[in-house]
Amino acid sequence: MCRALGVHSLVRVRSLGLHTDLALHGWRGQVHDRHDHLVVTHPDNPGFRWGNLLVFDRPPEADDLERWCGLFDAALGVPPAFLHRTFGWDGLDGDEGELGPFLAAGFERESNVVMAAPRLSPPERPNRDVRIAAITTDALWRAALAGQEGAFEREAKGDAFTDFLTRMMASYRRAVMAGHGVWWGAFEGDALVANLGIFRVGELARFQAVVTDPAARRRGVASTLVHHAAEEARRTWGSELVLLEADPDGPALGLYERLGLAVIERRVGVCQFPRPDATS
Repeated sequence: MCRALGVHSLVRVRSLGLHTDLALHGWRGQVHDRHDHLVVTHPDNPGFRWGNLLVFDRPPEADDLERWCGLFDAALGVPPAFLHRTFGWDGLDGDEGELGPFLAAGFERESNVVMAAPRLSPPERPNRDVRIAAITTDALWRAALAGQEGAFEREAKGDAFTDFLTRMMASYRRAVMAGHGVWWGAFEGDALVANLGIFRVGELARFQAVVTDPAARRRGVASTLVHHAAEEARRTWGSELVLLEADPDGPALGLYERLGLAVIERRVGVCQFPRPDATS
């Protein structure tokens, strides 16, 4: 028998990154506990590969591939409902377990780091020309969506990606409207040049989707916006720790380190897309 999880039910998860992820999933979608794994679903966004997944309490073992795939299909369904399978697991040090069978079956590994700090350092070169304000109106949310899409490389775009991102931003907006967080923007004149979300999970604050217009990069816009959002979380929520998840090889890692964020966890998961039984 599964049960729906709320934020206060997540105490058995060791990873703070996973803990805050699950809180966000619970606000925007559904999280159900099935003893040795969690079923995470976003019924309104089936293209969200890392939002429709199973999360286990340990890394995979050598004979888990068939069992885990069967559990995914039973819990979430098969094509055309979902064209992927995604698995994550609790952990702090990036333990991959026995990934060989998964990689041989077409799964791809995704690795991220969780970074945290009790308080961020001011930017070395803050951008004093941008105006920072919360995203609140329909027009500003549309601009934030356009900014999110514009920040991705051209090859990542397409109708499926646009649909996924539109649904994702709508779910973030619902979470903000419910009082779980704030979506912040940095403006040059009337133009939105960077935006991000920050959400309160108990005494923690978790960043989401930090993006900057390519034309506004390397001018201190992102660091100014991130620092402002973190300070506001500390001031208004009393947040004791600010977290974000980042690509360990991504260009933003140095920016976050200069703001005082340090790696506290390494996370690994796998996704199979398209899965062998998916049809075009």
